[in-house]
Amino acid sequence: MRLRGAIAGVTGASSGIGQAVARAMAAEGAAVVAWARRFPARALDGAPAGGRVHEVALDVTDEAAVAARFAELPHIDLLVCAAGVGTFAPFASTDVRDLRAMLEAHVVGTFLPAREALRRMKARRAGHIVSVSSVAAQRAFADCSGYTAAKAGQLGLTRVLAEEARPYDVRVTALLPGATDTPIWDDRPGFDRTKMMRPEQVAAVVVDLVCRPGVAIEEVVVMPPGGAL
Repeated sequence: MRLRGAIAGVTGASSGIGQAVARAMAAEGAAVVAWARRFPARALDGAPAGGRVHEVALDVTDEAAVAARFAELPHIDLLVCAAGVGTFAPFASTDVRDLRAMLEAHVVGTFLPAREALRRMKARRAGHIVSVSSVAAQRAFADCSGYTAAKAGQLGLTRVLAEEARPYDVRVTALLPGATDTPIWDDRPGFDRTKMMRPEQVAAVVVDLVCRPGVAIEEVVVMPPGGAL
């Protein structure tokens, strides 16, 4: 129960890595507020309880909604930004609407929750923010221009956040996973998903990262044993 007493927020928590992180943190004793657009609850009902995942609806690109959800918390110790979308196509046929949606989800959708968390963590001089990016932020893959642009933007944002948070003893980590078996692959046939990492494996890395007080691990690449697929 390494996270007993901590309050954690996880975005994108209705599926994939976000869902796995929320469950893993609750299993370690944290009171977890899981945010996602798909959840029906419009607000947090009472104080978050340790060892539980409290599901609350949130569009992470909505500035007012993000501020309102954070205002419901007595404080926040941990934030994991895992919300995102992915649309994949050759560069020449990529729809600009898809590009904009990915930039909103990954860049704006990380910026708004991280900003609210940082404001609260600075005052307490404690906290840890984890941004779930992708190895695509560092390595080019075909049919992946919009997603790569969004993830690279998210990584750059996280690097600046780490610089500005450091004087307040707030740790910031950019996690860059390789192929992970999540719903983002549902519309992409031709990949052997049995060779991908499981969301629970990535979530275990996140928990290990936040459970290392006194150590700032600022960027981590986590790959399947076979490398890029």
